[in-house]
Amino acid sequence: MKRILVTGGHGLLGREIEEAFRRRFELRVTDRHECDVTRLSECRREIASYQPEAVVHCAGYTAVDRAESEPEKAHAVNAEGTRNVARACRENGALLVTFGTDYVFDGTLPRPYREEDPPRPLSVYGKSKLAAEEAIREEGTEHLLVRTQWLYGPGGRNFILTILERARTGGALRVASDQTGCPTYAKDLARAVLKLMDAGGRGTFHFSNEGETTWFGLARFVLERAAPGSPNLLPSATRDLPYPAPRPAYSVLSKEKYRGITGESPRPWQDAAGEFLETIRRGGLSIP
Repeated sequence: MKRILVTGGHGLLGREIEEAFRRRFELRVTDRHECDVTRLSECRREIASYQPEAVVHCAGYTAVDRAESEPEKAHAVNAEGTRNVARACRENGALLVTFGTDYVFDGTLPRPYREEDPPRPLSVYGKSKLAAEEAIREEGTEHLLVRTQWLYGPGGRNFILTILERARTGGALRVASDQTGCPTYAKDLARAVLKLMDAGGRGTFHFSNEGETTWFGLARFVLERAAPGSPNLLPSATRDLPYPAPRPAYSVLSKEKYRGITGESPRPWQDAAGEFLETIRRGGLSIP
């Protein structure tokens, strides 16, 4: 079996990568305690000793709002950490598989963003992720970069679980109705990465579930199905919410390139989110 090394393996996406890959590959799953990606020596040690065919780099700084007050930390993990992994991959002849974000775009286009559209990040987090993309290209590492958005799943904190938790506490819920994107089930993203690897995908691809909605629309979908009779859900303008980081108003990602190489389309976001909610309802996941 081919060997795959995973960084950030205990996080939301890393857990789904392990689940999707473990039947086909010999895996070494690491987290910060086994491989701190901000240390080049640790990246070199792990990759040189395991000699994987590919490294799936899931480790990252994802606290979008906190990054505004600690930009050095966001840059160290996202940009320099990715550079370290990319360099160690290049030195050992391993493919780098890693992940980007819709937040590298400014949200001003009237159509879904394509891979070749110029990035113009608004936030510290978005800038750190763009710097990660640039670091990979500067290192000259063979890579597959998958930009995604609005990620959720059972392996970590996310918008859907937060909405359900807040609904239990009572009171009105104010959610942004002027940001449009598409939710992505981490399980679907992990499977999409497998399909891209099987198809020989290299360079940058976009993946999310299909369709578009607002954060308010997603919250309404979740509460109607999982918490009927919950407190009032109120639409709100982003400027009226206490979020320090600026966000793109429209950041839907085009999956045209993904469909072209895999021959498959992502399932609608409603189907994927509905499946996740059903997992919660059946007791397969406890709400924190």
